[in-house]
Amino acid sequence: MPGLVGLTSLSMSGDFVGTIVCKMRDFIVHQKFHKRDPNFNGPNLCAGRVHTGIIQTAEQPASSDGIHVWLDGEFYNQAELRSRIKSSNTPCDDACLLRQLYAAYPDLPFLKDIDGIYSAVIFDSRRKLVHLLIDRYGLRHLYWCPIKGGLAWASEVKAFLAIPGFSSQIDPQSVSDFFSMGYLLDDRTWFADAKLLPPGTALTFDLRALAVRMRRYWSWGDIKLLPEGTERREIIDELRRLFLDAVRRQSQADEPVGISLSGGLDSRALLAAMPAEEHRPIHTVTFGVAGCDDIRIASQIAHVKPAVHHVVELTSANWLLKRMAGVWYTDGQANLLHMHALVSVEEQRKNYRVNLNGFLGDAILGGSYLFDKRWTIAEKTVQRGRRFVNEGTLLTNNFFHNRIPFFANPLMEFTCSIPESLRAHSRIYNEMLLAAFPEFFAKIPWQTTQLPINASRARIFAVSKLRGAKRRLAKRAPGLGLIGNATHNYHNYAVWIRQAPARSLFERMLLDPSARYRDFIQASDVPLLWSEHMKGGDHSEQLCRALTFELWLQQVNGRNLPQELLETEPSSSRFQPQPQEGALCELD
Repeated sequence: MPGLVGLTSLSMSGDFVGTIVCKMRDFIVHQKFHKRDPNFNGPNLCAGRVHTGIIQTAEQPASSDGIHVWLDGEFYNQAELRSRIKSSNTPCDDACLLRQLYAAYPDLPFLKDIDGIYSAVIFDSRRKLVHLLIDRYGLRHLYWCPIKGGLAWASEVKAFLAIPGFSSQIDPQSVSDFFSMGYLLDDRTWFADAKLLPPGTALTFDLRALAVRMRRYWSWGDIKLLPEGTERREIIDELRRLFLDAVRRQSQADEPVGISLSGGLDSRALLAAMPAEEHRPIHTVTFGVAGCDDIRIASQIAHVKPAVHHVVELTSANWLLKRMAGVWYTDGQANLLHMHALVSVEEQRKNYRVNLNGFLGDAILGGSYLFDKRWTIAEKTVQRGRRFVNEGTLLTNNFFHNRIPFFANPLMEFTCSIPESLRAHSRIYNEMLLAAFPEFFAKIPWQTTQLPINASRARIFAVSKLRGAKRRLAKRAPGLGLIGNATHNYHNYAVWIRQAPARSLFERMLLDPSARYRDFIQASDVPLLWSEHMKGGDHSEQLCRALTFELWLQQVNGRNLPQELLETEPSSSRFQPQPQEGALCELD
């Protein structure tokens, strides 16, 4: 994802630091339309920014009186924040606003009040301080690592490979987490010396003392529960008001706004709440195998709005190659199996530049994250939500700008104040949706149950049993000489991995005795899984984790990928990192 890069070092010359930051910046440019701001070169710090040209288009840093600010992302409550500044000058953009806020309040008390998804860097040249900032929920990633005599930061971990002496040693705990959970946990990256800035955190680096201090300015524990006895109707009405307000605010843009629409509840709710009079026509995009439930249901939903609905078919021929580039974009932290949306990003960018994303709506408001015995809902949001689901948002931010209205501060605070008994099983969420948007939810089915959300529990149970029987029959169909029907799902990865072009790539990358992943996990496990998969088993998840890791290891070391596969889609080769002299470090 485009974003921020920079470093400060007292042990390297300014010209040398500038050269390094140029290389860091180049590592996070992935598309021809990505734009580079001119680098800032100061006596103690050099920094730069890459962006898509959709939001925050003014060159950065925003500078005045020795304060320099770089911002990746955006704020949604500018009016409230501006009211705190005792100045006649109106900030022109969010970076300017952040600079003025900091100038007025250098202790950063305003951070807890920012409603936005962002990361930022503030260089206070007078106090010799560098502040790395991230939003409450940590969704606009910013990584950091100590270097000799200073500190480095970047929106993508791979940028640190441009720093001479940076150790690219793989963290064994990250390997364990990725192959057991499918994603990295906490603040870990693949590299032992690079960390992800935690949610709701400000990191301050003192250039004089060469010391790092981190403090949390907000946590989930700051949210208070609703008073006992609050009326159910009152909760529904306030939830409706806050949801509509969040969607309205985030629908405002100079660029066209659209929606990635599925057969689920969250994207449908966003479309229903979107103020149609401000966006004519509204475009929606859905991907999946031909005739799948998602496409069928999304088409019905789009017709109700109405919206111009676009369908992108996901097939055995187009599902894989772009994901090889996606591994590079996401620093190898996202299993390529789950990069579904890469098939539709070009169609989305063609029709709109800002995408309303239903990220974790059902998980938090619908309560599906409530029943994990390992984690609280807040912990699961930080772990699985931030480190797994959010990778898809970061990935597609390379092509358009995602906004996630369910994480607007007022809406999120109210959602988490509702008793869990009301959020469980989507009780209060469904009631709000039916009250606010009956034409979108009362009759059109939900992909998960194949029934509208107002169906009785008995009917949902009966249909789920019938669907389960059909799925079991579909799996056995080939052996019985029948044609299976799997259109309930939007993909068929288990079968596609056995077919060209995926099969040859998996075999070449994973069965090679010199494959790099073998240095980190049990060498015999993956070939055994492959053999079982080819005999009809389904090990798609584990096989794709191994392929993702192997691709990342090879990309970090500048090795070329199988050219005969890339020739069918030349643009995919754009992701391949170009080795820089003295920049790339061999893996230990």
